[in-house]
Amino acid sequence: MKRTLTTYIVSEILPPFLLGLSAFTLILLVARILRLVELVVTRGVPFLQIGKLFALILPTFLEMTVPMALLLGIFLGLGRLSADHELLALKASGISPTQILLPIGTVALFISLITLLLTTLVRPAANLSLKKELFNIAKNRIGTALREKVFSDDFPQVLIYVEEVVPPGDTSQGVLIVDRRNPARDDIIFGKVALILSDEEAKTINLKLFDGTIYEREKNRPGFSQTRFNTYDFKLDLEEAFSPIRKKERGPKEMSLRHLGRAIQLKEEQGLRPTPELIELHQRFSFAFAPLILSLLGASLAMVPTRSRASRSWGFALCLSWLLIYYGLLSMGKALGEKEILPPVLALWLPNIVVGLIAIRLFLKALKESPLFLQTKLEDLSLYLNRRLAHYLQREY
Repeated sequence: MKRTLTTYIVSEILPPFLLGLSAFTLILLVARILRLVELVVTRGVPFLQIGKLFALILPTFLEMTVPMALLLGIFLGLGRLSADHELLALKASGISPTQILLPIGTVALFISLITLLLTTLVRPAANLSLKKELFNIAKNRIGTALREKVFSDDFPQVLIYVEEVVPPGDTSQGVLIVDRRNPARDDIIFGKVALILSDEEAKTINLKLFDGTIYEREKNRPGFSQTRFNTYDFKLDLEEAFSPIRKKERGPKEMSLRHLGRAIQLKEEQGLRPTPELIELHQRFSFAFAPLILSLLGASLAMVPTRSRASRSWGFALCLSWLLIYYGLLSMGKALGEKEILPPVLALWLPNIVVGLIAIRLFLKALKESPLFLQTKLEDLSLYLNRRLAHYLQREY
């Protein structure tokens, strides 16, 4: 009997869970997918590398969408059972809400373990690999970065425009360079022809310009000074261009648990507050605990007695409402934690605490077969308005 009940409830929850997981993940990934398509169209990045980037981005969204999809699966699955009075039949046959909750809790525990694996191992490693892959793409495409009749701003403080790129792509005609790297002056360089030379070992790219002019403008003086040249070497430093990517290789989001613990300990020894590291640490475990909280909430709401069958058709809207509440509390708590108004442990566990207490209260209501106070009042008001409307129509007609 227990095995049959478990199989039946899981079979009701699983299809909407998978559907919700696909839908929620796709919705959150739309913006990233468009950016990946842009890399293919405008940067010529191969589809194989795009697929790798997509795989590295996916864990960041799955740690959020897996608990969301579980709540949707419980609402729709148990909502269907409640609307068809099957939950009532189960209770009448001696099956308690605790026995109904047991298979749901087992599924939630399994999903919590998957989420914990995502937050503590998969996502940090994927984020670090993503940073390195983006650096490699940027470095490898530097020889083809200059496109015809397009202003290229890939390098900070340098703007490059090319009128024509001569095949196979290492020679350009009609080159304009605006160099603002020197804080004391701006250089505007025109060249009729430019030869593109890249040095992978030195991580530099050289533009060898022929037959051109340099206009220099000092920022504290009006006017320009003009210099003609036959040959001019303009060097670009790859390390300088992509240093922001390298500096962020080991941020809190890319650290393993061991490195995160060392970073916290090191900051505490230096007398600094490790707020970003503590927020990241508690966020990983609070996300992993979310499926248990949300499953208890969904099951409790589905098992609370209701006199209206139509109310169970609101499962999807009810799911979205509680997800907004949960992630709204998470955003608020994270903001308060980053501003050090709340300690990180309280800030990141705030949604689990609040929603968990509500879920426990609802489950106690389900055990006592007691309807919600607000739900009862709303249904009484609806019945009263329906009676008054029927009485009014009878008088009129």
